[in-house]
Amino acid sequence: MRLLLDSRFTRIVLLASLLVGSWGPLRAAVGPARPASARAKARPTPPVLPDSLAQRIERAYFVLSRINGTARRSTNTEDLSDDLPSVEDNLATIRENLDQYGDVVDVKQLQMYRVLLADMQAKLGEWRTSLAAGGKQLIAMQARLDTLGTQLPPAAERPPIATAVGRALARLQGKEDRATQLLLRSRQTVTGLQTRVSDGYIQTLELQDVVREQMGRFNRRNSAAELPPLWHPGSIKADEQASALVRKSYAAQRSLVSYYFAENWDYWVWMVVLALSFFGWVFRNFRALRLAAAKAPTPSPALELPEHRLHYLRPVPVAAALLVVFSLAPFFDLQAPAAYTDLLQLLLLVTLTALGWRSWPRALFWYWVGIVVAFFALTFAYAVRAPGLGVRWITLLLNLGAVGLGLAFWRYLRQHRLLAGFVRPVALLFVGLNVLAMLANAYGRVSVAKMFTTAAIFGLTQVVALSAFVRIVTEAFYLQVQRTRQVGGVGGRFSFGKIESGLRKGLTVLVGVLWLMLFTTNLNLYNLFYRVIEHTLTAPHQLGSTVFTLGNILLFVGIILLTIQLQKYVGYFFGEADDDFNADTDRKGSWMVAIRLGILAVGLFLATLASGLPVDKIAIVLGALGVGIGLGLQNIINNLVSGVILIFERPFQVGDYIEVNGKTGRVKDIGIRASKLISQAGSEIILPNGDLLSGHVINWTLSNNHIRTELGLSLGPETDLDQARRLISEEILAHPNTLHKVAPEILLNSVNTSGYDLKVLFWINNIRQEQALKSELLASIYQQLSQAGIVMR
Repeated sequence: MRLLLDSRFTRIVLLASLLVGSWGPLRAAVGPARPASARAKARPTPPVLPDSLAQRIERAYFVLSRINGTARRSTNTEDLSDDLPSVEDNLATIRENLDQYGDVVDVKQLQMYRVLLADMQAKLGEWRTSLAAGGKQLIAMQARLDTLGTQLPPAAERPPIATAVGRALARLQGKEDRATQLLLRSRQTVTGLQTRVSDGYIQTLELQDVVREQMGRFNRRNSAAELPPLWHPGSIKADEQASALVRKSYAAQRSLVSYYFAENWDYWVWMVVLALSFFGWVFRNFRALRLAAAKAPTPSPALELPEHRLHYLRPVPVAAALLVVFSLAPFFDLQAPAAYTDLLQLLLLVTLTALGWRSWPRALFWYWVGIVVAFFALTFAYAVRAPGLGVRWITLLLNLGAVGLGLAFWRYLRQHRLLAGFVRPVALLFVGLNVLAMLANAYGRVSVAKMFTTAAIFGLTQVVALSAFVRIVTEAFYLQVQRTRQVGGVGGRFSFGKIESGLRKGLTVLVGVLWLMLFTTNLNLYNLFYRVIEHTLTAPHQLGSTVFTLGNILLFVGIILLTIQLQKYVGYFFGEADDDFNADTDRKGSWMVAIRLGILAVGLFLATLASGLPVDKIAIVLGALGVGIGLGLQNIINNLVSGVILIFERPFQVGDYIEVNGKTGRVKDIGIRASKLISQAGSEIILPNGDLLSGHVINWTLSNNHIRTELGLSLGPETDLDQARRLISEEILAHPNTLHKVAPEILLNSVNTSGYDLKVLFWINNIRQEQALKSELLASIYQQLSQAGIVMR
């Protein structure tokens, strides 16, 4: 039935569109519509044929069906009607808090109000746009309904109701009446919602002005003491009325917090996804390594994970996954309600305490327990809005204890270096902020003291958590490299020791930026810093006819640096192993330089686009670069072009043994400007690509690793040469690393009274084992000749 109605409705829409298209020009040509009675007096209505009347009835029916459908869609505001009351209630709650509780609303609440009002304003703006579009559709449908009656004959001229056409007209009239009522109700509904939404939108604008005013008042109040100093104890009294207002204010915010959670439920979804992803990643790698160790026929050190490498991770990394999530969770929304941030901080403290119990030395763990106790004590002590003399002294003593704890913690970290290096300066900052909080408390600036204390304790706990976060992520990457080595993947070629430093530096920069964001937020300076940085980066500057911004320049430099680092480490994907002295290094393609050149070209192109320079300016720069190449960069460009030629000609590859200008070694790397050789003595020889291309290069391993080598032997004068040749040949051919297709050549080099000197020439299948093989053969030949009674000199 629904399918039938849908197809019927489609036909209605198509026919109605045709009707509207044909009726518009006709109406424009005739002029404005007049009443039916006036038109009847002006000219008589021609007789209507039954067939044409039936067609017009059908078209009218289609138009009415479309009007009904549009009216229903335009008033489909169930979601809006359900959500609008909660927005109105929250606006009323914010207004009540701002009007009744006044100065007892602290900066955290004001920040929360600002964020919620911005969200409500965006939502109300979307509703305004949607309702306005729906209202326009209803007006258009009403106009179409008004013109529908002109297409049908007047009531007096209609066929009797006993006829089929008369009954159809009667049904059509009923449908028209119902459409009129539906349009009326729809327009009333939309108009009522528009009124409420517009009122709410205006309220958000007014309340945002009030919040900005109170933020400014809060900042001005911080410049003066709101309570008497501690050296005037007689004038210090607890304000019970202010405390009661604070409790009422926080109780009234429950609906606001619920609204925040409902609007930002996706944050929790992302946190769950992040935790499960990290847990699955680490758990899978641990399980793969355990299975590889179980399948190994003998215990292998390569399958064992060093304990000093995995400090936090365990085979079931529940605590590590939670720490990763809760460390990053505050940065999803820096202006979240205080209840939300307090909940995240509590979960972070519990997780890090559980992780530290099993991973830290006992002394470090007890320092952390002291920091957690200080966190709760200072938080509860500063929760009093208008404290009396006793509470003021308690908070001052707590800040003093926090200073001692911070100094002891800093000395311990400096001696043992257990956590990341960036924790130590934050510990000193913790001490300094608590000292400032003590001074502010003593002078009566309790709000400033609370702000300093909150920034200090949140900053210290967060930086310890971020330090553990850096270590956990580094250990997870190490675990991934170890697992990939067992399956022979690309990651198994990584030298983790070489990239670990870069990984730690990158993570340290990341967590440093995140920590600064949280720290400035607690000091109520984040928005100020953000505006200053945004203005500094986006402000246009002009140099001649070129307009640029500092942000474009920094982005250009950042992309260039990232490109350089990427081309530096890309070789690890193609066989640059841990050990430069490995004798069994595989030969790799010389096209590695092409990959590096491609990375540099793409990076330069992206950096140029990011800089915002126009194409004509880039052409000028390239022209100037061309002049510079012609004057002073000839050798560099020669080496660069030579490197490109080496890609296609491929006279040698990574891993080949070559000899150039008397220098012999294994090719370690073919770079953009120069290539590196590893000599047999272990030294690295750097040769420009131009010398490699223009000089004489001897490649010992171009087509294979075979090499003919020789041994010199001296035998006694009474030696049976035939027997000696046979024994030497058998011993050489018995070695697995000699070529058996070509028989050894044993030549008499010299004869004298003291004996014979022989030169033994034979082929080996690996040039990298030449010296070791010659040593083994000399020892075995001496043993065989001695057993045969042949004396060697």
